[in-house]
Amino acid sequence: MKELGLSQKDLGNLVGRSQAWVSQELLKSPEHTIRHLWAKEPETFTRLLRALQWTPEEFSQATGIRFPSPVVDSSSFIPTTRYRMPIIEAGAGPPMWNESAEYITLDLPELRGKGERELFAVRVKGDSMEPTLTDGDVVVFWTEGAPEPGRVVAVHVHWDGVVIKRLQRYNGSWYLYSDNPAHPPLPLGEHDRILGVAVNLVRRI
Repeated sequence: MKELGLSQKDLGNLVGRSQAWVSQELLKSPEHTIRHLWAKEPETFTRLLRALQWTPEEFSQATGIRFPSPVVDSSSFIPTTRYRMPIIEAGAGPPMWNESAEYITLDLPELRGKGERELFAVRVKGDSMEPTLTDGDVVVFWTEGAPEPGRVVAVHVHWDGVVIKRLQRYNGSWYLYSDNPAHPPLPLGEHDRILGVAVNLVRRI
């Protein structure tokens, strides 16, 4: 949910359930709830996997929850859409939506509800976000995503160009954390600007 920028309310809307169901049943007792959906409400189960952009095989691999047989045909489970968006190198300036900018075209799982002009990509440079992100990865960001604590964000730092960090809040102030503990956290400066939240990762384009 965090990777896709989905709140509990967002996920509930995509699945056709309430926010309370997400918080009190799905997140409180995930394996029990998932097994119930698989056995009793396969359509809801399928909507849940689509909302999380997982195939049944990917879901089982990530969670350890196994099922006796495939629920759906994975070959057509997640629609793929071609997105064209500006791309920048980490450390460069903000993305530009004009014909003089460098663009990249990616075939990605459908990013429901997100317009192409709301998306941009950043190529990772360095090891500050390892093991989550490695040098050369391409991360797709959504300009309309909510910059909440724990989210991976692209930030234009006035002295260092665009950086990819994890947003956290401590003692009433915002900080930019690296997943690699060798890199210390940085305070979000007055002139720093959050450009977008991560919604997709493409390994080493």
